[in-house]
Amino acid sequence: MKTNLLIGIIFLTLFGYKTNAQSATINSEIETKKSENMQQIFIDKFIVPEQSKQEFLERVTINRNFIRTLNGFIKDEAYERIDEQGNFVFMTIAVWENETVLKKAKEAVQAQYKKEGFDIAEMFARLKITMDRNIYKESEKL
Repeated sequence: MKTNLLIGIIFLTLFGYKTNAQSATINSEIETKKSENMQQIFIDKFIVPEQSKQEFLERVTINRNFIRTLNGFIKDEAYERIDEQGNFVFMTIAVWENETVLKKAKEAVQAQYKKEGFDIAEMFARLKITMDRNIYKESEKL
């Protein structure tokens, strides 16, 4: 009788452990799929010396016109101001359907740069432009 009880406890423990492990795996897969399906908000902030503004804005126009043609692009916006040192501060916000299309868009932009012979790192160094780039997800309702 005690042996049967002990076997039952071991079985329930193992079964419960396996169920919890399966649950964790399923939850992880759901979170991954949820993340893959969430809109991706790509925000860039540029600090541009006043003397570099015109060339910078010409390049921004080329880039924005290009990304608007890509699959999964939803919308973009741009904001600007002048900081206390007289620098041109420019922010762009591009919204993409999901993580997968954003990844493909980045690859397409890099391929386009290569095709054009454009080196963004060289341009930023030459024009003394700094950039802060991050990808955000829409915040859950509070």
